[in-house]
Amino acid sequence: MSLVFDNISHNYGDTSVLKDVSLTARAGEILCLLGPSGCGKTTLLNLAAGVLKLQGGRIILDETILATAQDCPPPEKRPVGLVFQDGALFPHLSVEENIEFGIHKQPNRKEVSSSLLTQIGLSELKTRFPHSLSGGQQQRVAVARSLAPNPRVILMDEPFANIDIILRRRLREEIRHLLKAQNCITIMVTHDPEEAMEIGDNIAVMLNGAIAQIGRPQDIYFSPASPEVAKLTSEGNIILGSFAGQNIKTDFGDWPLASVSNYVVGMDSKKISLFIRPFSLDLKPVSKTSLPLDVIDVRHTGREKIICLTNPSGKKLSLNMGPEVKCNIGQTLSLRPKPSSLLAFIA
Repeated sequence: MSLVFDNISHNYGDTSVLKDVSLTARAGEILCLLGPSGCGKTTLLNLAAGVLKLQGGRIILDETILATAQDCPPPEKRPVGLVFQDGALFPHLSVEENIEFGIHKQPNRKEVSSSLLTQIGLSELKTRFPHSLSGGQQQRVAVARSLAPNPRVILMDEPFANIDIILRRRLREEIRHLLKAQNCITIMVTHDPEEAMEIGDNIAVMLNGAIAQIGRPQDIYFSPASPEVAKLTSEGNIILGSFAGQNIKTDFGDWPLASVSNYVVGMDSKKISLFIRPFSLDLKPVSKTSLPLDVIDVRHTGREKIICLTNPSGKKLSLNMGPEVKCNIGQTLSLRPKPSSLLAFIA
């Protein structure tokens, strides 16, 4: 079973927000739509749900056309469950009644809600009302409510955005296990790369209304298609450079070619963009062949240090480095990349 977006286009007035997007989400997998605000990911989700009317393209569910511009059924006519940022629970209904809302006419509704309450670990709170639950508990109830009618598709729009950061990771894991057990098609919108990496089986990176790259989390992390995808999916800096023999020339030093993990023949004569991830560079004493860099700021975050350097021309570079790195404001040092730690893209 699969949900297919086939050449989806959508405009808000004269503004194009989706540009011939084609994408497939499969049963038993969680597909994360990752991208910055305004890239079109929530619009795509709303088109699948029927909240927005399709303007161009087709949506196909298990080889049956679900929606076209000419035939676009409303949400209640689609086998789709929705989970929003704030859960959107009915405040006048108990936890149990919220879960049973979409199946209140079914004779087995008590068995279904009881099973889901056990799975989300809230059986003892079934008579409570939403206002007495924590944010994480409310969101678990919202997911259970969406699963109760046994939908073929679950659509989730930033479901963990309003959850306390300390509880967010645990909730992601709990919800992932629950969704995987249902074996349905799940699409989740997020702007948080860590969240997408943790919960998604596949990630579709969206930029400017189009799919920039789609693949497994590890493939997108280690082999991003562009500097923009690299920067969106992990922390890092982008600096310009060029190849010169066995070295890479940059404004912050000349570094060995072996520092680049994705070098291919043909990059040599080109200007390149280098993506530098946290912890890819080492601070070294200045030598006769290295470029002196002044340390102008050092900040401690607990698990890392943020170190700001300037080159002799005054250009700045901020780096995330390990907490064990020793340096002080006013020192002059140089940078050397670790082997195969940089990604190069033709600029």
